[in-house]
Amino acid sequence: MAWKLLTLFALGVAELWAAAPAGAAMGFDPLPVFAVAAAGAVSGGVVVVLLGERVKAWLERKKEREKLEKRRGLLYRVWLRYGVIGWGLLAPLLVGSPLGAALGLALGAPPRRLLPWLCAGSVLWSAVFSLLAALGKTLI
Repeated sequence: MAWKLLTLFALGVAELWAAAPAGAAMGFDPLPVFAVAAAGAVSGGVVVVLLGERVKAWLERKKEREKLEKRRGLLYRVWLRYGVIGWGLLAPLLVGSPLGAALGLALGAPPRRLLPWLCAGSVLWSAVFSLLAALGKTLI
């Protein structure tokens, strides 16, 4: 049981959308899946934001910001259009909480504004995926 919960937590950190189907496949009820996946996603984002300056410096050394700005891809368009709030709510879905936090910091988001929205996005998408997994499980 502990290994299954640890797996769900790790999936929540790495890719939030994968945790809910895995939890349903393991036979968990939706509420524990939601709680563990959300805790994983939130903790991954919090660790990256707390390490903020080091992560930002590392990403800038790797020129991630310039690559995002040059590409004008989806992630950069989300940043331009919706700012910190939109980034925090959508990053857990698009790239995961830790990478979303790192990229948000590299794009210049203030850590005190980014963290609450990143946590809200993690909880939101964890709830959505847990609900969808539960509905899918009942339909099968």
